[in-house]
Amino acid sequence: MNIFTHLKISTKILVGFLIILTLMIATGGIALVKISQIHATVIDFADNFASDQHLANQLVSQILQVRLQANRYIWHQSATDVNHFKEEVANLDKLLARANQEFPDQEQSVVTQLNSGVQAYVNHFDEIMKLFDNRHKAITEVLNVQGPLAEDKWQQLQEKFFQANDASTLFYVSKFQRSLLLMRLDVFKYLEARDSQWAQKLEQRYQEAQVVFKQLDETLKDATLHQLANDAETAMNLYYQSFVALRADYDQQLQLIEKLFYTIGPQLQETSLGISSRVSAEFTKGSQTTHLLVTDTWMQLLVTMSLAICIGLVLGVTLSRSITAPLATVMAMTDQMMTGNLSQIVAVKNRSDTNNMTMRRDELGNLWRTFDAVAGYFQTVIADIVRVSQGLAVGNLRVTPTAEYRGDFIQIRQALETALSDLQQVIEDIVQVSQGLAEGQQIMPKAEYRGDFVQIKTGLETAATKLAAATTRNATQDWLKTGQTLLNEQLRGEQEVAMLAKNVINFLTPYVEAQIGVFYLLEEANQGTSEAARLKLVASYAYTQRKGLPTEFPIGEGLIGQAALEQQFILVTEVPEDYIHIESGLGEAVPQNILVMPFLYENVVKGVIELGSFQVMNEIKLEFLKQVMPSIGIVVNTAESRTKMQALLQKIRG
Repeated sequence: MNIFTHLKISTKILVGFLIILTLMIATGGIALVKISQIHATVIDFADNFASDQHLANQLVSQILQVRLQANRYIWHQSATDVNHFKEEVANLDKLLARANQEFPDQEQSVVTQLNSGVQAYVNHFDEIMKLFDNRHKAITEVLNVQGPLAEDKWQQLQEKFFQANDASTLFYVSKFQRSLLLMRLDVFKYLEARDSQWAQKLEQRYQEAQVVFKQLDETLKDATLHQLANDAETAMNLYYQSFVALRADYDQQLQLIEKLFYTIGPQLQETSLGISSRVSAEFTKGSQTTHLLVTDTWMQLLVTMSLAICIGLVLGVTLSRSITAPLATVMAMTDQMMTGNLSQIVAVKNRSDTNNMTMRRDELGNLWRTFDAVAGYFQTVIADIVRVSQGLAVGNLRVTPTAEYRGDFIQIRQALETALSDLQQVIEDIVQVSQGLAEGQQIMPKAEYRGDFVQIKTGLETAATKLAAATTRNATQDWLKTGQTLLNEQLRGEQEVAMLAKNVINFLTPYVEAQIGVFYLLEEANQGTSEAARLKLVASYAYTQRKGLPTEFPIGEGLIGQAALEQQFILVTEVPEDYIHIESGLGEAVPQNILVMPFLYENVVKGVIELGSFQVMNEIKLEFLKQVMPSIGIVVNTAESRTKMQALLQKIRG
């Protein structure tokens, strides 16, 4: 097989391909003949079966549709259901006509049986429709007419005997009328529940009514009244006879429905399913024949393919040996290169028969010579990359590539140079940001961070943001604590209520950056008078009293009184001038933002503070005001108690 050594690989593959192609053509020819036979058999069989099976399934489905529409009519008695029933029967007749033409001769008797069954089903359905119509006419034209007619006539008799004060006759009339009403009730119950017990009770009521009428007839002497009673009794008899006929029709109807539901319908279904089953059986029989043909074809193909495989294996082994032997050497050297052991390539070459490889004139010889040159070039480039990497490892960012990079390796050189430049910029930026954080400044990264360095930038930005947030929180807490401390200084000492209110409003208004403030004190109602407790203006900041503006508010009046009543803050923001006029201590034309705050002592309102500003109060200012309101309530209560105590002492001394 040395002949293959000097052939080019393309020639070797072409020769092998032609041999295998010849074997495949031979195998394919045999397969084509057999497949054509199978195809003709399967197509003919499948067409016939598919058509018959589809038609059989349509018959089964259409019979179900006919039965469904019949059931819907029996339950709902709708004209729409009748139309649907007729449509489905017409569709079923069309399918039966197709079956009579397309089904094989052995199924024609079954098709005839289905036609007869469908006709019987339709006839029974028509009879049921007639019984439903008769029942409806009996109910609407007789029962619903004669029952009220008889009741009306007995009502007339009852009124006449009542006017005549004939108690004995009135007793029989009332008793007969009661039997008539009970009969109508029993009819209603029977029509609703279809229970025979109500028909039995109706029979009993009717007999009782007959006895009562006989007793009444013996007592009636007046011809007019006697005729009226006879008319009522005639209407009742007609009512009873109509119900008896209705019940007989209903029994017949139940028998027809039962036969329709449980005899004819299931027979139709069973017959159609039998056709479908026999069609499936024919399909199974045909499938077995096809299976035998396919099995025989597989056996012939298996023999041919086994022969082709054996020839192909022999040819493949021969060709592979002429290719894999030299490739093994190249692969061994490639493995060393892939693991990074470029220094071991020379050792592999020394252990190989390099002369034979060099003398080859096929593509593998060219591959060997090219690979040898590539290996040497890789060693040079990798040595340069190692030098640059070692420089980066010791922090030397000024080291640069010096080897000759060709082709795509130029991208490696460019990437190394770009990485060195980016690292220098990133490190300088990190140093600048770190110094800013150490000094408490919020300095954000400015350099361009790529790849994993983006995480460093994110960390620096997060640290700077958290530092700013912590600074803001500390400033907020300092502002709250400072405000509480300054307010406590204003509240310190024994002050009169008026002075205390003045100090409080003069401090709170500018501290929360409001433009105007008013301090209201609760003045309790005097005992023995009709006056109610009022909130009275006692101090203000930047407030000018104008004519017509109130300085006192009862509890529940205006924003001031409402806040005192609810014991809750009231904040009104951005009030449009043409939306609503708010009555407050600041007048009807209020600032754009109004905050009304009651201060309490032991859940009792002591006063209200009102602040007005042209900006919305933020959460920090509102929180500050909520924190200081209890302190103001305590101090005001203490000052009031001290004032009352002094007044009491003066009264005792006087």
